[in-house]
Amino acid sequence: MDKETNSPEKFEIEDAEDGSAVGPIFLTFFVLAVIGGLVYLPFYVEQDPLLEVLNSGQWWVSNVGEYHPLILHLPIGIVFLTLVMEVCSWFSFGKYRPRTAVGLFLAFLTGIIACVTGVFDLSVEGWKAEEWEDDMFKHMWVGIGFVGVLGFAFLAKIWGSRSGSRGPVYGILLLLAGGAMGYGAHFGGLATHGSDPVENTWGGLTENVPIFKQWAGKEDENVEEPALPVKKLAKDRLAFADVVYPIMDDKCLYCHSEEAGKSKGGLWMDTYENLLIGGDSLDGDEYRTLVPGDSKQSYMIEVMVLPEDDDMHMPPPKKKQMEEHEVKLLTWWVDNIPSSETLVDKTLEEMGAPPEIIEAAEKLLSPEDRKRMEEAAQAAKDKIEQEKIAKREALQNALDALKQDPAFKTSLNYTSQDSNDLEFTAVSLREKLDDTTFLKLASVSAYLTSVKLGSASITEETLAAELPKMKNLIKLDLSQTQVGDAVLDAVAQLEGLEWLNLYGTQVTDAGLMKLKELGNLQKIYLWQSKATAEGAKALKADLPGLEVIFGVE
Repeated sequence: MDKETNSPEKFEIEDAEDGSAVGPIFLTFFVLAVIGGLVYLPFYVEQDPLLEVLNSGQWWVSNVGEYHPLILHLPIGIVFLTLVMEVCSWFSFGKYRPRTAVGLFLAFLTGIIACVTGVFDLSVEGWKAEEWEDDMFKHMWVGIGFVGVLGFAFLAKIWGSRSGSRGPVYGILLLLAGGAMGYGAHFGGLATHGSDPVENTWGGLTENVPIFKQWAGKEDENVEEPALPVKKLAKDRLAFADVVYPIMDDKCLYCHSEEAGKSKGGLWMDTYENLLIGGDSLDGDEYRTLVPGDSKQSYMIEVMVLPEDDDMHMPPPKKKQMEEHEVKLLTWWVDNIPSSETLVDKTLEEMGAPPEIIEAAEKLLSPEDRKRMEEAAQAAKDKIEQEKIAKREALQNALDALKQDPAFKTSLNYTSQDSNDLEFTAVSLREKLDDTTFLKLASVSAYLTSVKLGSASITEETLAAELPKMKNLIKLDLSQTQVGDAVLDAVAQLEGLEWLNLYGTQVTDAGLMKLKELGNLQKIYLWQSKATAEGAKALKADLPGLEVIFGVE
């Protein structure tokens, strides 16, 4: 008897052949439509009517976003389990054939919900980002990409099962979905927990394990720097490297160098060869940037000596201008270099510089002085960085101590991986957040930039005492609390405040006017408060750029 007649492969192929194609075709159109909708979603939230809903201040809007941390674990868990099952299948060479299509579809559906709730969560908080460097920007788009790839993997699975194919497409897509899942979840974890476990592990290895210390180049940190050379006399300075280049570095290269990433007019001036190439704004021999041996034909010299009010004068107005001795040095150098595609740099003495040129060169900083200044600037920069690191360590210690309290374990985090700014949200605490718990934030109050106290049970007296200490606060949510006008005296001291939610509070028109000096305030929510449209209008008279939101009318 043939033992292969009852193999799982045969059952799967026979089931697929017996079924109608209507279901797979419908699912294909459904998946493609949903992926398109998810890609469009971040752009749609900036348009009416969804933008109007998000800004309405209604309780259910923010509540939708609160489900994001709960739902996102569903697709993660399902995909992880599916990966394990499929890997087992690959290593069994087909003897084990898990049926994962239903699981994949469920992961796809829950992934859709996670994306929608996540976009709601970010949008309600007033988040804006348009650059890949923003961790939440990466989290959002990689998350959408993960769901999209997962959808394609599901389609590859059902169509492959229908045809009996075991090609590589499904496996590749599933692995890509797993990679996107891990990468996107990493940035979501940073926003939730504040620290980077991968970075912490690498830091520990490179600080404590010899082979990793060698890879990181940390073994030679204590090698002494060689002593600086003796200061050169002006006549012994190299004409281009020690005289011409420092002048252009100070007056020209911020707009015309590869290092600065700028080439205005298509011109780079950071090397002799680039000076010969010239720019692209003016063509022809008449406007050559550098004509060796002829300063009158060199456009770089011509524009330097034009009157400062001339449109073609360089450097431009409001930029540091050339000194008389600097123009003299540049002009002399151009007149005395040979016509060649490469430059053999010589000292001023070797080039036969006259006394007036030597005297002009003496007015420049010597190469040694420039090096000392650069090292001093670098040392100051390093000191600032070290102070920043020390400040971060002290803050991390305070944060670790606070996170021993269950109330702060997930509610208090860094706003981004590389920032010392903190955000606190009482979403999971609500009325459980009382004065005693809130006062524990005093140790990190100066670092808080976003505080969400919706539905908290904190008294006005405590808020009035603690809010002024949060001097760097940008976003403050007091929604659905019993605060009134008295608290706004403290809020008025938060000069950097940009976003304020007073939905469902006892604030009146009289209280609103206490905020008229908050010049940075951009948005305020007043839905179901005691304030009126007339009071909001009066406040806008003092803050014309303010957006006042009373909810959907």
